[in-house]
Amino acid sequence: MLAQLKQTYRELGAVDTMLYIVDKVLVKLTFNRIVIHKYYITRQPITDITNVPVTKALDVKIRQLTKDDPALKTMDRPMTTLQQRYQRGGLCVAAFKKGQFAGNLWLNFDQYQEDEVRCRYILHPTGYTAWDYDVFVMPKFRFNYVFAKLWDHANLLLYKRSIRYVYSRINYYNIGSLQSHKRLGSRIYGTVFFINIGTFQLIFSRHFRPYFKLSIRDTDFPELYIGNDNKND
Repeated sequence: MLAQLKQTYRELGAVDTMLYIVDKVLVKLTFNRIVIHKYYITRQPITDITNVPVTKALDVKIRQLTKDDPALKTMDRPMTTLQQRYQRGGLCVAAFKKGQFAGNLWLNFDQYQEDEVRCRYILHPTGYTAWDYDVFVMPKFRFNYVFAKLWDHANLLLYKRSIRYVYSRINYYNIGSLQSHKRLGSRIYGTVFFINIGTFQLIFSRHFRPYFKLSIRDTDFPELYIGNDNKND
């Protein structure tokens, strides 16, 4: 336990380690009724530059999945959730290594409705922005070209659609994901906090409008505006 805490401290620093501990304690004591989320919103410019040489990873194939593709059953997600993503305009790109499912990446355009908290991200400028989420690579394929090739395909797809930036949200304690995004040219664009107490949800951020929002009903999905009208552009 102590060793794990030291490792968390080395990775997150004092403030985020304290937040991590407080969140875990509250979740346990309140049986998941009080949960604290801290997200980094990252932004990455889209280019036509690829990361994987054409002579590498020839056994990794990338393709876009339709809503009735059998490969969806391989994903560790409820089918109802996946179908909701398609209904909301989601696009799924998947990687296959020697014919075996190896990973996936999802994209939405101009806006994205969260599935972990109650929020809808509205992206600007309209028509030139996208949101990537649920980026996943099977554990046994994480130390080769699968992720890079998956992203290369998505990046070129976005470039052909004239997308200028792709955004995503990353949990503050997910250091591996932050580092992976950074290697691809992404940077932290801002931070947003969600505090959930039963059906009550408080959103606050110094970077994104409306900066502070309280919602009461579990059917409320407040909009958070992200893009070129923010003060940190």
